[in-house]
Amino acid sequence: MPPVSDLVRDSKLETVFYKNYTQHVYYISGTDPRQRKIKIQEHWERHGYLGTGTFGTVWLEKLVTDSGEEKYRAIKEIRKRVQQSGAIDYSRELEAIAKFSHPRYNMCFVKSFGWYESPGCVFIAMEYFPLGDLQNYLSSPLPEKDTQQVIHQVLEGLSFMHDNGFAHRDLKPNNILVQSKGPHWWVKIGDFGISKRAEEGLTALRTFGGTLGFLAPEILAQHGLLNNDDFGDRKEYTVAVDIWSLGEIAFRALTGEQPFPDESLRAYVRRASVFPVEMLQAHNVSEEGCDFLNSLMAPMPEDRLTARDALSHIWIQKPLSQRGSAGMQRLWDSATGAVHCTLKGHSGEVWDVAFSPDGKLVASASWDQTVRLWDSATGAG
Repeated sequence: MPPVSDLVRDSKLETVFYKNYTQHVYYISGTDPRQRKIKIQEHWERHGYLGTGTFGTVWLEKLVTDSGEEKYRAIKEIRKRVQQSGAIDYSRELEAIAKFSHPRYNMCFVKSFGWYESPGCVFIAMEYFPLGDLQNYLSSPLPEKDTQQVIHQVLEGLSFMHDNGFAHRDLKPNNILVQSKGPHWWVKIGDFGISKRAEEGLTALRTFGGTLGFLAPEILAQHGLLNNDDFGDRKEYTVAVDIWSLGEIAFRALTGEQPFPDESLRAYVRRASVFPVEMLQAHNVSEEGCDFLNSLMAPMPEDRLTARDALSHIWIQKPLSQRGSAGMQRLWDSATGAVHCTLKGHSGEVWDVAFSPDGKLVASASWDQTVRLWDSATGAG
């Protein structure tokens, strides 16, 4: 196998394969001298199929116990060689998942319980998420406050990764696992299959990886899918690729649509078009939310927010749920025409509003045949 770090070596599980189960052997210490080294055996049975990736398969396994305890884990099986690609460098995934399984990172990342191998495969034991991944919840747009929670938590994880010299490089909804769904979301970053640790002092990443729909334009350009001339002589890309992917995830969560379908990304990279903020506005995304996504998805990587800077953005620091009634509230859905609420003082839907020339007053007219004046600063009517 490829050389591995001490961190990876220490997380390897002592394993014996049997026909119907896998056995792990652990050693723990008690408090009595006679309990200095206690041997513990665990038997795990395969209970189902969870999914397939580029280089392997994820299985569900259950712990065999006499106590009736229900304990499950997910096992990622990585083939050591793939016909089209030859040998797979799985050591980087082992290093990333071992690093971010430390207790200080547990709130942000899928936890690993260790790894083991057979002659043809490497197996990574991980916590199991019955609620699945974020993609399961994006069949329709998420409320903005829900999206804020999810993106905030993923940003925290990316900040940890980038500060430690790692880029994920395949961030997408399928790789964001759901511990708890809305209204109180808790998500974790998983699948470090093509994560990359940069050399000390360098952030350049040269190898290709990722899912096309979420890849940053500089990666697409490097591999001939966009015009590389738009990016000058650069032949490298940085952790900013994760920031673009996060923007893509947030955009799809808020709108249910791609920000750059068909050939529109080419025009955006060439500055022949602007960021599609109108698509966000059509789904009533706040001004701060539009600004945040625009900052994540700048065409040039050096113009994007870093993970740490993104965590300081007002859209993250002050979610809609914390802004109180003094904030702006939309009265109707501009995309569907559905009424969200009526202004106090009207008993019917408001069909027109107009500002006074000095902007200090707002007039509203309703289907209830009333017209009212409002102070635009205080909302008093």
